[in-house]
Amino acid sequence: MALGLCGVTMVQRDYILRMIEELGAALIALRKAIFKGSVGEARVEATLRRAASGAGMDLDLARAASAESLPGMMAPTGEVEPMRCWLLAEVLMTDGINRLHAGEDDRARSSLARAAALFRMVGPWGAYLTGFPEASERIEEIEGILAGMGTGG
Repeated sequence: MALGLCGVTMVQRDYILRMIEELGAALIALRKAIFKGSVGEARVEATLRRAASGAGMDLDLARAASAESLPGMMAPTGEVEPMRCWLLAEVLMTDGINRLHAGEDDRARSSLARAAALFRMVGPWGAYLTGFPEASERIEEIEGILAGMGTGG
């Protein structure tokens, strides 16, 4: 499976990688703040929107799409861009955790299911992001959260 960055110069690819790593780090920091209860909803929403945009997807559209249709939206030609999929999966995972902490269990399950579907697209090839959890680790984490909520992944 290709990276989906054909025709992109090495400089452009490095820039895209740095941007995705920066947004991924922001999401991980945001998730930690959500767990601590030290972040406002406006900051959560702004960070999620910025990161979703960086992955090439509107956050509202990502939230509205089904877990079954979202992968096709991210790879309409079948060519997966693992870094973009990983980033949007991180966005949806963070959204799910935020909604879980807000007591919105149904919305949390929905976002987490979407995130898992995208992490499965990244699958065994990985997103080539040094220092970030691989897709398989995230899928296990999501399945654990869902199991703790009383539903399977």
